[in-house]
Amino acid sequence: LAAADVYRPAAIEQLQILGKQIDVEVFSMGVDADPADIAKAAVEKAKKEGFDTVVVDTAGRQVVDEELMEELRRVKKTVQPDETLLVVDAMTGQAAASLTASFDSAVGITGALLTKLDGDSRGGAAVSIRGVSGKP
Repeated sequence: LAAADVYRPAAIEQLQILGKQIDVEVFSMGVDADPADIAKAAVEKAKKEGFDTVVVDTAGRQVVDEELMEELRRVKKTVQPDETLLVVDAMTGQAAASLTASFDSAVGITGALLTKLDGDSRGGAAVSIRGVSGKP
């Protein structure tokens, strides 16, 4: 796991706690590093140490922010990932459609993951994401 969310307070610490719980190494360069540089260094480390998968955790985007989208484009260009997954809170409901469309247009996604599936809005978000993106 590469901790590239340098904006949200305690995001890196939260990922490190999760990493310990599931016995997965977490790569971090701290909050002052550029997310694209973090992603690049994490992929280089993974290749050197024989890891076959790297998950780059970037800052959340519930509202489309052009500066953050540009950051994602830089991360994607830098590491050229096999998958670009949008993680959506299922409680977003139908608003997931516009978020997905904007994200897919700006960055290009290969799929989406829904969180908080125990809520009542999960069906609407899932149908919206699939319908707008055409991706799983």
